[in-house]
Amino acid sequence: MKTYPLEPIRALRMRKEEEAGRKLAAARAQEAHCQGEVTSAQKALEDYRLWMEEEASRLFQRVLGKLHPIHQVTDVTHQISWNRSKQSTYVVALDEARKQLEEAKQETERCLHEHEEAYKEVWKINQHHDFWKKEQMLQEAQAEEADIEEIAATIFAMREVEE
Repeated sequence: MKTYPLEPIRALRMRKEEEAGRKLAAARAQEAHCQGEVTSAQKALEDYRLWMEEEASRLFQRVLGKLHPIHQVTDVTHQISWNRSKQSTYVVALDEARKQLEEAKQETERCLHEHEEAYKEVWKINQHHDFWKKEQMLQEAQAEEADIEEIAATIFAMREVEE
C-alpha cells in the first residue's frame, strides 16, 4: 500500500494536539496552585483578624478601669490603629491572589479551546486517512482482480492457440 500523501500534515497536527494537551495540563496545574494561594491568603487574613481582635481586647483591658498617663493610652490606641492598618497588607495579598487565580482560569480556558481545536483538526485528518486507506484497499483489490482476469485471459488464449 502506498504511503498516505498527507502523512507529514497528519504528524504535524498530532504534534500540535499533544503540545496543546501539555499546555492545558500546565495551565490546570497553575490554576490549582493559584487556588491554593487564594485559600492560603484567605486563611492568613482570617487568622490575622482573629488575632487583631484578641490583641485589641487585651490592650484595652490593660488600660481600662485604671488610671494611666495619657501617653500610655495613646500608645495603646496607636498600636490598635497600626494593627488595623497592617490588615490591609493581608487584604491586598488576597486581592492579588484572586487576580492571579482569575488570570489562571482565563489561561486554562484559552488552552482548553486551543486543545479542542487541535483535537478537531486531528480527528478530521484521521477521518480523511481512514477514507483514503479504504479507497486504497479497494483500488488494490480491483487492480488485483484485473491482474487475475488478465492472467486468466492469457492462459485461456494460450490454450486456444495450443489446440
